[in-house]
Amino acid sequence: MNGRVRPGQVPTLLLDFLAARTGGQLTRARAFIARVRDHDPDNRLHILHANGALDFAATRDDLVVSEMNFPPPAVALRRVAWQNFALPRLLAATNANAYLTFSHDLPLRFPSSVPAIVGVSNLAPFSAEARAAETHLGARLRLDLLARTIVSSARRAQAVIALSETCRVHLVERGVDASRIEVIPNGVEVPPGALDPAERSRLLAGYGIRGDYLLYVSHFYRYKNFGRLVDAFAALGPALRGGLQLVLVGKPWDADYHREVTQAASALGQSVRIVPELSGTELATLYASARLFVFPSLIENSPNILLEAMAHGVPVIASAVAPMPEFGGTAIGYFDPLSVDSIRQSIEQALTDRTDRAVLASACRAQAARFTWDRFTARVVALYRSVLG
Repeated sequence: MNGRVRPGQVPTLLLDFLAARTGGQLTRARAFIARVRDHDPDNRLHILHANGALDFAATRDDLVVSEMNFPPPAVALRRVAWQNFALPRLLAATNANAYLTFSHDLPLRFPSSVPAIVGVSNLAPFSAEARAAETHLGARLRLDLLARTIVSSARRAQAVIALSETCRVHLVERGVDASRIEVIPNGVEVPPGALDPAERSRLLAGYGIRGDYLLYVSHFYRYKNFGRLVDAFAALGPALRGGLQLVLVGKPWDADYHREVTQAASALGQSVRIVPELSGTELATLYASARLFVFPSLIENSPNILLEAMAHGVPVIASAVAPMPEFGGTAIGYFDPLSVDSIRQSIEQALTDRTDRAVLASACRAQAARFTWDRFTARVVALYRSVLG
């Protein structure tokens, strides 16, 4: 088995989306698969997915799709074991000429004869702020292990996709060859239409949302920094906070942290509403009605939710920690995410800003329009074509 393309052979690329289960990983996989044939009509593309995550791809006759099933518990461990012991056999059986994964995990038993392209999607392991946010030793040890895994994978790969310039810098600082790193940021979907007025009213009423509100959308992990945002909201002056709500939307992936935030929010009564994950149309409705979107995350790689809020034309303030300024540019405001007072001041400034909302919305949409999934897909295809030769 080797990755060389023989004369007259149609190259085969094995695309590993086994880790695409939720969040940005799943969004990126779906967006890429939906567009890849616009940029690569010729190569044989063999897609791996798990537990039905990308079932829509199986209906495509222009793709080869294989589904794996990793039952709980320990889904991730089962996946890693399969990648180390079964993936090399699959590469040989399919005569794969190259391998692409967006999940930054190149198996230790991966055959050196097949060129590999690894996408790095998680910068939390390289963030001192994210590490400090973890209260349990086990969580910090997991971040340490993930950092080693990412660096090892990137060093062994033929090419590396970094989702931001900040990611590239972190990798180079840890010994990854800069010449093999390509910075290819995520894109953002065109916002879906919001609900009609009657359905909008039912949605907001159903979650106890009334009047003006601040919005934050993200899954509940400690580095997402919900706690400081709740504290900053509580510290707003009475003239601003009166009649204003804070709406937090996301899945409780870290159940302990979700409980802590819920308990802190309960002290503020109906002023803070915590909402489970919503559909795209429901989220579009919340974006359209929000007075301000606040993004206090301590670390991201390519901040999908920040781009999504900007694409919806919501006035935005965000963490000043890199790489957020790479994506927000001059269209949004920034604050120190480690300082409750800085977050409070930024919220107050944004709420009292006399700049026309339409001007702010236009600036946010224009900045978000620089990041498209079509551009992402075209650049990834160009990269793996260069590896295929």
